[in-house]
Amino acid sequence: MSEPIDQLLTDVPQFLHADVRRVYAHSPLFAMLMRTATPAECKRLFVAADAIALPDASASWIPDCDSSDLVTCMRHLRQCKHRGHRHLIWWELGLHGDMDRSCQAIADFASGLLDQALKMAMRLIAPRYGVIEAGRFCIIGLGKLGGRELNLGSDVDPLFIWQGEGHSSGGRQSLPVDEYYMHLSRMLIRLMSERTADGIVWPVDMRLRPGGDGSAIALHLETTLSHYLEYGQTWERAMLIKSRPVAGDLLLGQAFIEGITPFIYRRYLDYTTVVALADMKRRIDGQAGSGGIAAGFDVKRGRGGIREIEFIIQSLQLLHGGRNVALRVQPSMQAIDLLQQSGIINAEDVAELKQAYRFWRRMEHAIQARRGEQTHRLPDDYRPYLSAATGIEDIERQMIHHAAIVEGAFSRFVKPADSGQPEANSWLTGHADALSSVVEADRERIVMSLQRIDESLARGMLPERSRGEVERILIRAMPRWLDDENGVTALEAFARLIHSISGRATWIDLLATHQGALDWLIGVLSASQYLADHIVRDPSWLEWPLMVERSETDIHHMVAELDGLRDYDHVEQMLADIGYWVDRARLLSALAVDAHTADAMTIGGWLADIADAATAATLRLCLHQMDLPADFPFVALAMGKHGSREMGLVSDLDMVFVLADENPSGMVGRRSMGEHAQRIGRRMIQYLTGTPPYGAGYEFDARLRPSGQSGVLVTNISGFRDYQLTDAQTWEHQALCRARPVAGPAAAREMVAKQVASILDLPRNHSALAAEVMEMREKMLAHLASKESDIINLKQDAGGLVDIEFLAQYARLAFGGYQRRTVDLLRSLPDSAPDAWHQQAEWLAESYLIYRQMENALRVELWRSIGHLPNDPAATEWETMRRHAAIHSPLQLKERMQRVHDCFHQFMAAELDRCG
Repeated sequence: MSEPIDQLLTDVPQFLHADVRRVYAHSPLFAMLMRTATPAECKRLFVAADAIALPDASASWIPDCDSSDLVTCMRHLRQCKHRGHRHLIWWELGLHGDMDRSCQAIADFASGLLDQALKMAMRLIAPRYGVIEAGRFCIIGLGKLGGRELNLGSDVDPLFIWQGEGHSSGGRQSLPVDEYYMHLSRMLIRLMSERTADGIVWPVDMRLRPGGDGSAIALHLETTLSHYLEYGQTWERAMLIKSRPVAGDLLLGQAFIEGITPFIYRRYLDYTTVVALADMKRRIDGQAGSGGIAAGFDVKRGRGGIREIEFIIQSLQLLHGGRNVALRVQPSMQAIDLLQQSGIINAEDVAELKQAYRFWRRMEHAIQARRGEQTHRLPDDYRPYLSAATGIEDIERQMIHHAAIVEGAFSRFVKPADSGQPEANSWLTGHADALSSVVEADRERIVMSLQRIDESLARGMLPERSRGEVERILIRAMPRWLDDENGVTALEAFARLIHSISGRATWIDLLATHQGALDWLIGVLSASQYLADHIVRDPSWLEWPLMVERSETDIHHMVAELDGLRDYDHVEQMLADIGYWVDRARLLSALAVDAHTADAMTIGGWLADIADAATAATLRLCLHQMDLPADFPFVALAMGKHGSREMGLVSDLDMVFVLADENPSGMVGRRSMGEHAQRIGRRMIQYLTGTPPYGAGYEFDARLRPSGQSGVLVTNISGFRDYQLTDAQTWEHQALCRARPVAGPAAAREMVAKQVASILDLPRNHSALAAEVMEMREKMLAHLASKESDIINLKQDAGGLVDIEFLAQYARLAFGGYQRRTVDLLRSLPDSAPDAWHQQAEWLAESYLIYRQMENALRVELWRSIGHLPNDPAATEWETMRRHAAIHSPLQLKERMQRVHDCFHQFMAAELDRCG
């Protein structure tokens, strides 16, 4: 072989000589293909990576052949294929080029060859069978052909579809349309797959068509769609993800794609699909063998190989593609990028899986490029051969590394949890020994819960597989619940969940499939009764752990949904939608508290954003119902924690309504603007406080309006200004520190905001202000603080939340500023504030955050208030604090509260002595 190579190298750039010799030495297939290469073709082939051309479907690679001779047509197709494969093998083995580009080029090249073969087939059968007038025929690429990720030794998996009617005409024999397309398909397959002296073009595998080998080779479009929509199986859904028109009448092919989409992508999340895919993969494992990296290992079907990566991607596409149209793409690498962008799979997993996929594809191609064999198994000499062919050192270690990464990811995303665990330790049929150490009262509750689960499974509303899945779930969950003081409550919640799921087996499939979702559920059912109750009522929350960057994105999505509500003609539906999104935002916030993924201020901001959007949506609805213009100058002024964006899960809406117009007596239709405003205010309260699905479900407090309960519901702008300047008490100006316009026309909101700022910025006598603040605080301590030593009221007691809030509000009124949130006011004190304030401000802000985190944790985990904290470290509340908060005992809390209250008195006493 040396002489032909030496002769060849005379026309090859010197810097490529070693690579040419290496490829010749390691790929007998390449050496064989080079025998028919002309000198001009060699010059175009042996160039650097940035200059080489890869084959595609264009005429430069697949020129038309007008011959009506079968032998000539076959030779033409095979010569085109040889030329293209020379370039592909040189690109991969010689230049170690990009695998994504290579796979795409192979698929496009194969599509072009199919299109040329189809034209030849029509011409070759025309003398005998003629043509179908107005007939249409398309080749749908399935599998790697459709996904534009074909490999050198792949079969092509086509689906032949047609449309037409009547009989063929113009030939010696007239055929019914279905028989004509059968003969056309057979000729096409012969052109591609029949072996000649030049080999074959591409192996054609028709077994993926509906009905497999037992059905017609070519199927009518409507027949094909009907089969899938009525009888299609899960594996066919996964297979059709990659379907793409590749040759023939592409518009007919697009009609097929549009018709099949509802079968592939369901509008609901169907975890039954994941279970079916996992079962399919287990069968593949049985065929491919379960051994590790060694000679004979199947890089496509083996554990940790190509197929597992594809299963991960396809299962997530099937799950989420019904709702997210952007995920409906064919190429695997494009799909996994879109899954990451949609927050379904995290960036680290994506990077590792893409690296593994490209590694294994390079191995696969190198194996097939050696002798042109259709194999995916490692040869006996795989270490030296693959290292030399691919340029990758320490190849076996790389294989072990990538296989482990992929197998781990497959277990998390697809493989049913504990699927290999025996079910002999059934909690539903035998559990007496495991419960022997449990106290009798708890044992009775556990047995009753297990019986309830068993009864739910026996009702016949769930498939048989669900029992085995629930058994495996309990095998994992029960040891953890038996070791948790809230474990019995968790099991009772799980029993209610199984009953609630009823016939929706997809949620059980999810828990059996997704290890992360199951582990999260086990923890959350024992940690939070609030969350457990919501999950039982709405099992769709079981999907929460699947979202990686979930919370912020989801809140923004919810706000956008509320902002987009415009269904004014269906009032009940619009109110139901408002209540739905408000409720989901509360639960999302609670989940973030439980998972420690958001601090108290982040949670407060989320809930305020939702309250803003709900208020704005309600105002839009009211204006539409009353036939008032969208710029009617009605403003909702948020007060309290809503205004300062510090809301908790059960925060009221403290709100003042302002008519931002100096002439409230002006007429709009038959009523004055003031009358309209009063009607808007009353209806808004009705809608905001209505119990879902008849409203947003908030508690509403309008007592902060001018003159409180005795004042009118809506104040005009001049009345608001005059009241605040002449009649308002200091505590009302304190409340105004948190005021924020949240709904109404932009100009009207700006008018109200300016009035609020002008009132807050008034010069004040520090001494008088401090005296009034201290007097109000003393009244609150006398009436609202805890009266018993065994209870701590973290909000109202000395040193609690109110002390810190009063300090921040005093700072705003006395020293100025522009912030609303308590921690922001403390952290951005102006230079005019005394040094003592600056020295303690950060510690006070930190204390406030700690208090609010305790408040959120108690509400989420136990649905209890910080107003009744037991002064007993053994109480359940303090167990929750030890899990979720920075303060773990009553003693720690009281020490901090004492220091907070000392700061409050010292600061206020010093202000009393200052000149105003």
